[in-house]
Amino acid sequence: MSGRVLVSVTDGHAIDDVAAACAAAGLQVEKVLRGVGVVVGTCDDAQRAGLAGIAGVGSVEPDREIRLPPPGSDVQ
Repeated sequence: MSGRVLVSVTDGHAIDDVAAACAAAGLQVEKVLRGVGVVVGTCDDAQRAGLAGIAGVGSVEPDREIRLPPPGSDVQ
């Protein structure tokens, strides 16, 4: 099963190099968020485990959607 993941890049590593290595490992890179050091992409579960072993990868987490209530609504 494939899903979107967030790959955090550790300090001291070039994010473009890490993104290229992740792509070579099977990640379909969608975005490179240089300001926060995160690569966003899609991969299979089997490929996800391999991403964690790439030099410069701090963590690989599933992307999650978070929704906030509209302004003015009652907070529960």
